[in-house]
Amino acid sequence: MTTPRPRRAPKSEGDPDSDERTPAAFETERQHRRPDRSCPECATDEHLVADETETYCQSCGLVVARDILDRELQWETTDDGERQPARGGAPTTIRRHDKGLPTEIGSYRDGYGNELSSKTQRQFNRLRKWDDRAKASTTHEQSLRTGLGEIARLVSAVELPVPIHDRAARLFRDAWESNLLRGRSIEAIATASIFAACRLERLPRFLEELAAVARVDESDIKSAYKLLNRELELATPPPLPQNFLPRLANAVNTHPRVERRAHQLVTAPAVGILANGRQPAGVAAACLYHAHDESGVTNHKLTQQRLADAGFSTPTTIRNIRRELLSLDDSGDLPDPDGNLDDYLG
Repeated sequence: MTTPRPRRAPKSEGDPDSDERTPAAFETERQHRRPDRSCPECATDEHLVADETETYCQSCGLVVARDILDRELQWETTDDGERQPARGGAPTTIRRHDKGLPTEIGSYRDGYGNELSSKTQRQFNRLRKWDDRAKASTTHEQSLRTGLGEIARLVSAVELPVPIHDRAARLFRDAWESNLLRGRSIEAIATASIFAACRLERLPRFLEELAAVARVDESDIKSAYKLLNRELELATPPPLPQNFLPRLANAVNTHPRVERRAHQLVTAPAVGILANGRQPAGVAAACLYHAHDESGVTNHKLTQQRLADAGFSTPTTIRNIRRELLSLDDSGDLPDPDGNLDDYLG
């Protein structure tokens, strides 16, 4: 007796064999491939056969389930008895427009290391050209590739960590998907995405730093940042003076005791009220200058101009806030300096 040829079951909505499958559908299909599943036409499971590719009924030939891609990590045991992944490769990333899954076409040698002929090399050059064009065939896709490349350049220029790079890439993708780039500068949106990522992660970075290495003016970056903050409804926390204090202290190479005293001042409730409506870096610089003047350190000279340059502020701002700090000190609203300041490590 000849076994009937297997035939495919018709696809329907919610069928796990359909082209668009959710993670839950993968698990459902995995369970459906068990040999104990009944045939929907014969209403029995005694004729079901499950091989490496599919499960079908020998009686009527209906294919009950077919093989799917196994996306789970496979492991192998080495000669030393250790388990390690059987396959390797870089994970996907949102920092690249193709999410880290590019197509690479060789240039001069084949897979065995043999040199290609000149005709094949010219053919591969043409293939690389058209492959590069196909990756961003529309101006909308080209803008994504340009923006993410600009973000990578700026992150490298100002030496930002990887989490900031990921957050900036996600913000730029959100702006790209919301069509916020239309009629606006791609470089400005990319730079504003980095600045917004720094604000969201509470990383003390100044807009002037990004503007110094960006390809657009500072005013364009400010406009783009306001656009992102408004359209994407970013939950941006307000910058705090204590976030800028370690960076300012490191920039002017101040004494650790002075930095701890400045941290004690900047976290005081009275200084927190004083900082409302003022530049956070200016408040941190004024507290650092006040702590240095209070400590009486003579082997290290700290001027208001140095602090102003490090905090992208002005000596006038630091001087005015310093007067307010002296008034608070006279009224007893500032905390007294501790003996060793061990409780105020920043």
